[in-house]
Amino acid sequence: MQRHTSLAARRAFTLTELLIAVGVLVVVIVAAAKIFSASSKVTAVAEANAEILQTANAIESQIRADIANLPKNAFLVIQQVEVNPEGTIQTVDPSLGNAEIRADQLAFFARGVRSTTQYTGSQESIAANGVAQNWAAESAVARVYYGHGVLASTLPVGFGPTSYEDTNAPLVPWKGGRVETQRWDNGQFGAAANVPATKASLWPLVRLATLLQTDGGVNPVYASTGVNASMRLFTSRQTSLGPLSTVNVGNNDPLWTTGRVDVVKWQMDDLLTQHAYQWGANGAGGGGIPFTRLPNDVHSQSSVRLRMLQTLGPWASPATAPAPANGSAQLFVAYPRVEKSALGPGRAEQMLTAPVLAANCSSFKVEWTWDDGVGRTWRGNPVSTPPAGGERIGMYVAQGAAQPWFGLDNPLLANIAQSPVRPVSNNAIFLNNASFGPWGTIGAPLVIGDPSTSDIVCSVEGPINRSGDAQTVNRPIWRTSPTQDSKRVYQAVFGFNQEDVAVTDPTASPRGPYTPLPSAIRITLRLHDPLGRIEGGREYQFIVDLPKR
Repeated sequence: MQRHTSLAARRAFTLTELLIAVGVLVVVIVAAAKIFSASSKVTAVAEANAEILQTANAIESQIRADIANLPKNAFLVIQQVEVNPEGTIQTVDPSLGNAEIRADQLAFFARGVRSTTQYTGSQESIAANGVAQNWAAESAVARVYYGHGVLASTLPVGFGPTSYEDTNAPLVPWKGGRVETQRWDNGQFGAAANVPATKASLWPLVRLATLLQTDGGVNPVYASTGVNASMRLFTSRQTSLGPLSTVNVGNNDPLWTTGRVDVVKWQMDDLLTQHAYQWGANGAGGGGIPFTRLPNDVHSQSSVRLRMLQTLGPWASPATAPAPANGSAQLFVAYPRVEKSALGPGRAEQMLTAPVLAANCSSFKVEWTWDDGVGRTWRGNPVSTPPAGGERIGMYVAQGAAQPWFGLDNPLLANIAQSPVRPVSNNAIFLNNASFGPWGTIGAPLVIGDPSTSDIVCSVEGPINRSGDAQTVNRPIWRTSPTQDSKRVYQAVFGFNQEDVAVTDPTASPRGPYTPLPSAIRITLRLHDPLGRIEGGREYQFIVDLPKR
């Protein structure tokens, strides 16, 4: 018996052995947990990347499809808005550090049959004026907008924001504050409300297609049920409360800028006719609207170029001023109001969600370029002979050089020529035809006027900013009102005249000076995973070639 007990004792683990075993087990469990955690993170990041890539591909496909349907004589408007320059610490979204944040906008007319997104009829179809009640809004032409939208989810159901309180400044994605409100269904003013600022990583990217169509009705007053039709594409110069108001002075016409409108009672013929025959000299009819205004011209305060800028927002300087000062309190930009999810069951609330392409897009950047040879007329000079100055050489890209891109330059670079993106004009290497820069040069007719004496050197880019800080002076770059935090803005408008190189007068009408469409646009997105699985988001860039005419 004693021998058996001794043998059993020898077969048991000692306390030291048990402690070692437990320690090894803990190490194995911790290691397994770390491996599992790392594997989970890798899987989550991979899933987030796949979701972002899927969203980016869908956005690219939609933009390519819309661009492919540009009419032959079509406008295209690019407005670049620099919310935060690259390399500069910002407060819009601290999680993004010193990343570049852009809130650019793109608008153009596109062909292709489309139906109203949400509603089954326009204001006339629900009015007692003899029009069929089941009329469905459909059009072969639409004004298409790409850019960010403004969120105002804290407002009560049925209300919309009009402007920052007591400022007349439209809402912008990067800024919160007290806003004036208005009830959508009857246009009654509401009390001021607070709209908190939204982090850039939560900004929605929007595609808003506004149908150019009419059902023949004449009733300009919309019913209490709420409608999605506006009487005009271009907003009235004066509106109740602020530029984004849903009610114009003198009538109850809802504006497309509310985000609840996707039908406008205009057609392409209306657009062309207005530019060709209205607003002659001294405001008299029949002379046609000039493509752009010069500071001392005798035309009314309107132009084709400025009206095209209104496809991005309401009347604002420089639409009402020939030469606004840098930081002018009247230089506003505007963004349509949208929501990521409907705030109520009503159709007007659901309408706000339809335009959202991506729920989380901190930066949307649109740049443009012309191919080598655009606008070139050598006037007999051999191709191998450098221009001596004064020739209409058009766009010239040196052999082997990188394709130039145009728009907002990098303000952190000491020399504008070092920026891979820059304005077409306001740079010696562009204006001096006698010498080529690192990639080439641009001469008339794409550049118009003498920059030393004229405020217009490029009809596409518009007037030069003659005052202000070093980032804007003598460039076609402006700053928004201090109410909108003085952001740099660049605008390019491409018009009807894509063929007649000889027209160089910036005030020409009805087709305007030679303003060919871009040869291509380059779009850069920064998309974010809504679950925060990818720190800083992911950039996605693609180039869209415009149809050759």
